[in-house]
Amino acid sequence: MVKIETVTRKDLEARVLKAQGPVVLDFYQASCPPCQVLEPHLERATQPYANRLPVYRIDIDRDLPVASRFDVMSIPTVLILFKGKEIARLDGLITEDQLKKAFDQVVGKYLPTPSV
Repeated sequence: MVKIETVTRKDLEARVLKAQGPVVLDFYQASCPPCQVLEPHLERATQPYANRLPVYRIDIDRDLPVASRFDVMSIPTVLILFKGKEIARLDGLITEDQLKKAFDQVVGKYLPTPSV
């Protein structure tokens, strides 16, 4: 399974906003039961895209200004960004199938097919 790294405000610019390809941001709170349920779904759903689709978590308790910057009003919220701009958003009780569908669409549109 893919291990999802937590980023902070100071990492946001370099790792997310200036990334050349799509990036997934999971806004969560440690005490949020739906957020805890989402984590393994997110890890499994991103497995096929390991090393091609970076996934980061933002702890809203530590970085509420980042959540505000992206108009995150509820948690969990998963955003997919491309060149710093939102291209997809999932929030509430997010299923693994919803994640896979969103990732497939984004990867198909924004990432070149890898050579075999």
